Amino acid sequence: MAEEITIRRAVSVHDYHACQKAQRLAWGIADDSYVVPIATMVGAQLHGGVVLGAFLPDGEAVGISFAFLGRTGGRLCLYSQLTGVVPGRQSTGLGYRLKMAQRDVALESGVDLIAWAFDPLQAGNARFNLVKLGATSGRYIDDMYGPRTDALNLGVPTDRLIAEWDLSAPPRLESTTAEEWSRFPHLIESNPQADGSRSVVNTHAAEGAHVLVEIPQDIAGLRARDAGMAEAWRLAVRESLSAAFTAGYRAVGFVQERSETTRREFYLLQR
Repeated sequence: MAEEITIRRAVSVHDYHACQKAQRLAWGIADDSYVVPIATMVGAQLHGGVVLGAFLPDGEAVGISFAFLGRTGGRLCLYSQLTGVVPGRQSTGLGYRLKMAQRDVALESGVDLIAWAFDPLQAGNARFNLVKLGATSGRYIDDMYGPRTDALNLGVPTDRLIAEWDLSAPPRLESTTAEEWSRFPHLIESNPQADGSRSVVNTHAAEGAHVLVEIPQDIAGLRARDAGMAEAWRLAVRESLSAAFTAGYRAVGFVQERSETTRREFYLLQR
């Protein structure tokens, strides 16, 4: 985009209203009960949390990141309730800029861990969180928010993974090659379909140091074409990740298998 976009804290009532509008647009929210109240954002920001907006020169916000202080595993963290970018500005690097600004705020405040929830079936989010940012996950929550009516979650149980981004850890180097991880056992057995998608056949218990958990390459498209198959995937992923985490595995990467005609997406777990 040609306009200059500045990432900064919300400081005025106008800023907070602009951030609320960005929330509505980013998630397709029609029910204002899902929009974070201004009083909540102000209270969090004044007491260790942060409300960041991606602001245009005219004050319009085209992205938002909201976090408050919390704990995970007994460790102080910033819990990032939401980070989103409005349609038309997505896939431009703005989400990454917001997360890096959030990281800077955390470190300046003496906090070296950021946690947040994300949909385990969204391949793009998984790649961004686990690969680009270097977060890991070892916790799966069934239907975390209950039924929702926003465009991204309508009619779908809100299962979530909890990402943990350890800001004190050294950058994770790629520890496995494609040749190596392609030999790791699959916890979900799937078969190709005529339309290019894959259907769940069976699930398997995790064994060994590394395992793979496949997810659909495009869950939104699959839900539109075959809601039953999409639900089978959700349940298989829930079962596989939950059992693996209980057995001591963590999701530490997200890998892709490509051929001329297909693309498959996998969580890489290790223990």
